[in-house]
This record gives sequence, structure tokens and C-alpha cells, in this order.
Amino acid sequence: MFSDLLDTIHWAYFFVAALIFVAGIYAGPIAVEKELRWLLRYPRWLFRLMERYFKTDFHFLLIFFLIFVLNNISLFSGFLSGFLIAGPVLAAFLTGFNVSVVTFEMMGWQGIWHILTNPVAWLEFPAAWVSFGLGFQLAEVQLVQFNGPETFEVFSILWPIYLKYVAGLLFFAAVIETGMIVISRRFMDDKED
Repeated sequence: MFSDLLDTIHWAYFFVAALIFVAGIYAGPIAVEKELRWLLRYPRWLFRLMERYFKTDFHFLLIFFLIFVLNNISLFSGFLSGFLIAGPVLAAFLTGFNVSVVTFEMMGWQGIWHILTNPVAWLEFPAAWVSFGLGFQLAEVQLVQFNGPETFEVFSILWPIYLKYVAGLLFFAAVIETGMIVISRRFMDDKED
């Protein structure tokens, strides 16, 4: 079932991506506490955007679509960052950083621990690590051979893995996250009544 993933991905890159991502998660709250505004501009903009959509009464399918598409844009760009040699390192770190800044701004340090117990994160984080791991494989071809056609050939082998596993995990994560949003809205509406 997972043989194509096991045969294709370089697990060292998967684990390096995970470590860089987690380093970004722990750097986020430090940047907030030290008020490093130049680093916080994008995640704070993202946070305001999330607040706006969480308060709007969108239909389940629209919320699902937005979450699924935005997460795929983020992770697919992380995969494509492999066309730049240092791209996957920055993408992995900044993705973890942005997630933690938004979470920290919402719930403080408790939110960082909440990330680890959130079933959505159990799907999104491995999807991110696979995506960045694939990006590292593209970057390796660029670094070792610096050959555009060779890189595109490797990309043509890797993108079906992205589509099958990363997009697949993000699909299920979006279903769960949308369900959690809808249920929490109903709970808040019931509480107000």
C-alpha cells in the first residue's frame, strides 16, 4: 500500500524536515515574546484572516474547500521550493514558525502543547514533512548536478507521491478540521442562546 512512498522518499530528509519544522514551532513563541515584528508580520496577517473566516458563517463545504486549498498551496510551494537549493530549509522552518505564532497568539504556551494533541496536526504535520522531504530531494539534484532537465525528471517522479500522500492527508485533515470548526460554532451558538 505504501510501497511507492517507502521506495521513493529519502527518510533522512523526512526527519531533517521534521526537525527543522519543530525548531520553527519553538522559535515562534520566542519571536512573539521578544516582539520581533518583522518576523511576525505574515503570521499575524494570517491570524487576522483566520479570525475573520472563523466568525463568518460559511457552509461546511466552503470551509473545507478553503482549508484544503490553502494547506495544499502552502505545502506544494514547500515541495516546489526544492528548485531552490535552500528553499526546503526555509519552507520547513517558516511553516512551523507561522503555525506556532498563530497558535501562540490564540492560546499562549498551552496552544503549543495543544498542537501535539490535535488530531488535525497528526495528519498535517506528517504531510508537511513528506512535502519538505520531497523538496529536499529536488534540492539535492540541483545541488549535486545543477541540471534543470534532471531536476524536472525527478519532479515528475515525486509529484505523484505528493498528490497521493500529502494531498490525501490534507484532505482528511481538512474534513476533521472543518468538522471541528462547525461543531465548535454550534456549541458557541447554543451557549449564547
